[in-house]
Amino acid sequence: MNLWSRSHSLQQKIIAAIVMVGLLPLTLMLALIYVEERRALQESTGTNFKEVAVEAARRIEMHVTRGMNEAQQLATTPFLRTAVSEANRTYEGKDAQSILDIIKDWQQRWGQRDKRSEFPLFVNRIVTNYLIRWHEIRKSDYVGILVTDGQGALVVSSIPQVEYSYAKTAWWQAVVKGGSQHPYVGEIAFDPAFGTHVVIVAAPILDDQHRAVVGAVTILLRRDTLFQSIAEGSFDVTGHAMLFTSDGGVVICPVLPPEAHSIDSELVSTLGASKPGWAVAADDSHGNKRALIGFAPVRFADQLAAGSIGGKRWITVVRQDPSETFAPLGELMVKVLLFGMMVLVVLSVTGVIVARRIVRPIRMLHDGVQQIGSGRLEQRLEIKTGDEIERLAHAFNHMASNLQRSFGQIEQRMTEVRQLEEKYRDLIEHAPEMICQFDRDGRLVHVNKTGLDKLGYTHDEVLGMKLWDLVPIGQASQVSHFLEQLACLGQGAIETMLLAKDHRPIEVEIHATALLNHARGGLVHSRAFVRDVTERRRLELELQRYTIGLEQAVSERTQQLTASQARYKTLFDFVADSVFMVSATGAVVAVNEREQQVLGYAESEIVGKNVLDIVPDAHHRAFTGWLCDVSTEQRQVTTQEMTVYHADRHEIPVEMDLIRVDGTEPLLVMVQLRDITDRKKLERQLQSYREDLELNVRERTREIEETKQYLENLLENANDVIYTLDLDQQFTYVNSKINAWGYRKDDLIGRRHSAG
Repeated sequence: MNLWSRSHSLQQKIIAAIVMVGLLPLTLMLALIYVEERRALQESTGTNFKEVAVEAARRIEMHVTRGMNEAQQLATTPFLRTAVSEANRTYEGKDAQSILDIIKDWQQRWGQRDKRSEFPLFVNRIVTNYLIRWHEIRKSDYVGILVTDGQGALVVSSIPQVEYSYAKTAWWQAVVKGGSQHPYVGEIAFDPAFGTHVVIVAAPILDDQHRAVVGAVTILLRRDTLFQSIAEGSFDVTGHAMLFTSDGGVVICPVLPPEAHSIDSELVSTLGASKPGWAVAADDSHGNKRALIGFAPVRFADQLAAGSIGGKRWITVVRQDPSETFAPLGELMVKVLLFGMMVLVVLSVTGVIVARRIVRPIRMLHDGVQQIGSGRLEQRLEIKTGDEIERLAHAFNHMASNLQRSFGQIEQRMTEVRQLEEKYRDLIEHAPEMICQFDRDGRLVHVNKTGLDKLGYTHDEVLGMKLWDLVPIGQASQVSHFLEQLACLGQGAIETMLLAKDHRPIEVEIHATALLNHARGGLVHSRAFVRDVTERRRLELELQRYTIGLEQAVSERTQQLTASQARYKTLFDFVADSVFMVSATGAVVAVNEREQQVLGYAESEIVGKNVLDIVPDAHHRAFTGWLCDVSTEQRQVTTQEMTVYHADRHEIPVEMDLIRVDGTEPLLVMVQLRDITDRKKLERQLQSYREDLELNVRERTREIEETKQYLENLLENANDVIYTLDLDQQFTYVNSKINAWGYRKDDLIGRRHSAG
């Protein structure tokens, strides 16, 4: 910066520094105020936007929920349910084509009305009048109310301007055909029959057992009601609420038409949050960048049928033009800038006064230091300012005294350095490893005493030799390559053999580092630590021989165990029952292939899990007790019947045997499961046949009794005397007409005919 150039005096620099020191925190304060106030304004405004969005969502949810509640209330009205049941009764015993023909016939009759504004004569007037009265109460919110049967045909309606068949509509497919017992809310769509946008709210009509859906009550809500709920969220000049779908579609906006909005993927992602909130949107859908928005999902207390709102969600969004949102921040910054300019003027005046007081003693200090620097160490500075400059003068005086003492201490320190050098030289010479140094050509320039003793050379004999002169013939190229790599990489290691002076081989490991001159390039010298590994090599060879023998024995034993394991694995996998090997705690250790065929669990899925995962909760306690008995006391648990879960989570009846597997560590238990589904099915069929037979016998007995009673009545009421005789000519039956002969029935029964 020109402000700090050499041409400026210290006084000018101090004034500039004071101004800058004051200006810097002022600038930081302005930036901090702007950032903090903007953040606070964003948080407070964003929170307000969120609350407005939540309130708008609550109003929309209230209107739609009220429609759902009233539709559900109508669905439970007795005579309305009766009308639907009568309509469904007309389809009983008919095939699909016949039902379709009936609906087409009634649809044609519905369309052939003289006036579209009147109901035809075949409509149930009592129920229709009830719906009309209900509609009159909620006319400002509802376009109409209609009721359909189980085939989608119209039963009754509060207005005549409706269609007859709704079997192909999304709401009927979801509520009636889908069998949903939850209400349905449709998307806002334009209905040409009424010339306005409507929201369809449909509730199922259940049968007497509240199990099956037999029809639906549908309320057509006016969009204007929801529009008013959104419009109530407007504030200030540009602030207003909107209604979006979760995929970014604009449903209601009181300012712009839906097609005029710009929706980007970032805004859609922001609106995908499951909780109310606020955010800074890159585009607020009205073309404003970095604008604040508040959003809240419209939550319904009741669960909705599948496909409601087109499979999406509604989200209320609140936005405002950023220029209006941050207008208070701009006014605040103008006031702060005016205050800053006043502070800058005060700092400039203060800087001039302070700089003059600082520069004067510094000039005196400069003159005194020049004298000390010229070699006059006895010179002392006399400055009395009472501040850091006076202390600096004392420091210079102290420095001059120290310099005088330092000259006497230098000789003493040199002596100590020479002693320390001798100490470390002795450590290197008598180290347990050979230590040597090479020049850039690979020549030995130093070898410690340990290396000389091992190799048998004198110090003068070694100097000038190269490393490859000490290795056997054939390994010189390898050592030469090692030294070349050392010069490139800076460090390295090699295993080789050195020959002593008496030709005795020494196996060694060499670890070397290189000192490189990066400025000039190239190698200066190398240091190497040479370790004798002859004894270690001998032990490694002996260990290798033992290892090879041990590996051979292990390999033979492994082959035997593998063959044995394969035989038992084949028996285990192809046994007729599903077999689980479990620990004492129930953890599955292994399963056979039969288990996957019967229960559907892959071995990788079930191994490691607890066997209780496939046992229903009702059998957990009993199974745990059996497993404990087998693990502690009993060798085997008697066959038990229970159910287990198949891989697709349906229950399968099985017979279970638990057998403890001895000789394993840890303890294992074999669980055998035998599928008895077919047997259970046969037992159920046999029980059904037995019940049918008993029912037929009772029915036949009743018929025989009725026939017997009928015959007795017929005989008793006959005009003639009727009697029967057995083989001994004794009366076995006499009707009441015997009284005409002067006999009673009790007198003749059992008597012989000849005796009469």
